Amino acid sequence: MKLWSDSFHDGAPIPGEFAFAVPDATRHLTLSANRNPHLAWRNVPLDTRSFALIVHDPDAPSSGDDVNRSGREVAASLARTEFVHWVLVDMPAKTSEIAAGSQADGVVAHGKPATAPLGRHGVNDYSGWFAGDSAMAGQYHGYDGPCPPWNDALAHRYVFTLYALDIDRIAVDGDFTAADVRKAMAGHVLAKAALTGTYTLNPALRTMDGHGEFQQVSCEALDYLEIACMGRYKLHLELVGGESTTGLAQDIRDHGHAEYLVLGTHDGEVEVRFDRIRALTPLTPGARFGHVALR
Repeated sequence: MKLWSDSFHDGAPIPGEFAFAVPDATRHLTLSANRNPHLAWRNVPLDTRSFALIVHDPDAPSSGDDVNRSGREVAASLARTEFVHWVLVDMPAKTSEIAAGSQADGVVAHGKPATAPLGRHGVNDYSGWFAGDSAMAGQYHGYDGPCPPWNDALAHRYVFTLYALDIDRIAVDGDFTAADVRKAMAGHVLAKAALTGTYTLNPALRTMDGHGEFQQVSCEALDYLEIACMGRYKLHLELVGGESTTGLAQDIRDHGHAEYLVLGTHDGEVEVRFDRIRALTPLTPGARFGHVALR
């Protein structure tokens, strides 16, 4: 089973419109559009009778002592725990896609109701996060997007996991949680697929204008593409209409102290995402190559 999104690429940053909050220069953060991202899947088991979806952040701080406090930092070395952002169950077997914004569109104070346009929504962990806050407290059902601490030294991962099940209805009711669903669907999972996005509100980790956006370069007449990183950024590259770049991330790590990366283009196109380190692969003498500078 394969899961993908037209809203973001696996391993790449999630755009701000799908987050609970976006950076704000004055207040550190401000509420965002909070739309659920697009998801689609294929190659499901023939015996599938329903689908379930759980979205979680495995990088939530285990201690809130330093969270969102001026002059403090949530250390990358701090032990991490799970924060659940979405629980959706009982999607019919004929379902193959969730449209962007169809399940969540905006921040709802006190939480969205349990009713869902598709399937049934469980509660997410904003229910506990906002407990005691009179302006926001409530039961938060369905999708609510990323809002990691703005002073966290670690960019958070958001794992979207889809389960194909051999039952029409999971035996959970009321304000059920991800833990309830995982327990109830044990022994009923035919297949699962996962997709991971990243997100940060920390200005130190969002050092480039256009963070998380694609730069796309046509490489139809090239053998190699040379990419100059004007700073300490990590590159996430993907060929479109060409050969797979499987293993490229390891190549980047292996050359993490130089200033250039050169990628064989194989008459495809290269999409570039960037984050924090630099990379180098030598040019082949006499090869046709293009050049892109990430400022």
